[in-house]
Amino acid sequence: MNLSTRGFWNGRIVLFVAALMLTSLVVSASPITGTFGFDGPGVLAFSNTGDFIDFCSSVTGTTCNNDGSGTGSFTVTGAGTQSFSVLTGSTKGSIDDMSDVHATGYTYFPVGVPVSIDDIISLAGFSTWDFQANMLPLASCTASSTQQCLGPFQLDAQGPNVAVEMNIYGTLINTADGSKSYTDLAITGNYLDTTIAAVEAGAESKAGIFSNNWSASLIAAVPEPGTGPLMLLAGGGLVAFSRIRRQRKL
Repeated sequence: MNLSTRGFWNGRIVLFVAALMLTSLVVSASPITGTFGFDGPGVLAFSNTGDFIDFCSSVTGTTCNNDGSGTGSFTVTGAGTQSFSVLTGSTKGSIDDMSDVHATGYTYFPVGVPVSIDDIISLAGFSTWDFQANMLPLASCTASSTQQCLGPFQLDAQGPNVAVEMNIYGTLINTADGSKSYTDLAITGNYLDTTIAAVEAGAESKAGIFSNNWSASLIAAVPEPGTGPLMLLAGGGLVAFSRIRRQRKL
């Protein structure tokens, strides 16, 4: 190869500058990690066709008001940790209304099927944080008088109260620099002075069953080198990716 000294050094300079730029980009990437929680009102509904969670934009008595946006409102419950330490109890956000069937006004989120749903939740003032949903796993448990699993929901009787729990696994993308972390969003609806049977019956009614206390906690982490997001999520309890027919008719 016949390179002039000048051309060779110019090439080295160009490569050196390019390497510095690449290094700078890698160093500046800042995956978002930590935990935070939030809460707000919502309605759970089961039907013969599918399951729905309608998060409320506001509440009148025990009536969930829907503003037609397909989202509900929530408030962050105090300061978060690590990257989320910038959040406070006054931070507001929104969360998509969800259904495992196609329905007007709801984000379609099939159970056990990999998806990429951007901004499943959003935080006011943090538009570069894209909370992308990737998996709504099927709940798995041994049915008993104090525990039932229906599709993505696990219903647990806790004394006189019932908790309806679900998990969403996903990716948190910092669109400011393209960095990513992986998330586990645990959502719980709390129903007081009731039973699992009563919560199921209420959810199967035309209006669904309202709770002013739907709460959530989100964990964002970066996996160790050599492990992918699905390995990380498996460590958080993801045990099934394939959809399994329910024992009860949807």
